[in-house]
Amino acid sequence: MNREIARAGLLIGSLLLVGGVPLLLVLRPGTGEYVITLFTVLIGMVFIVALGIAIRISQR
Repeated sequence: MNREIARAGLLIGSLLLVGGVPLLLVLRPGTGEYVITLFTVLIGMVFIVALGIAIRISQR
């Protein structure tokens, strides 16, 4: 995997997490904004984990 692609992917995933996690602390649970932010954080986590696995596999 190209280093620039991996770096860009990690930056995108971390941006989703850095923007979403503090919002989860501020928003009230049960609102639409909370649910969308929660999905955003989950997508960011899955994206970073999947990218990490892809990087590990490509290094072998």
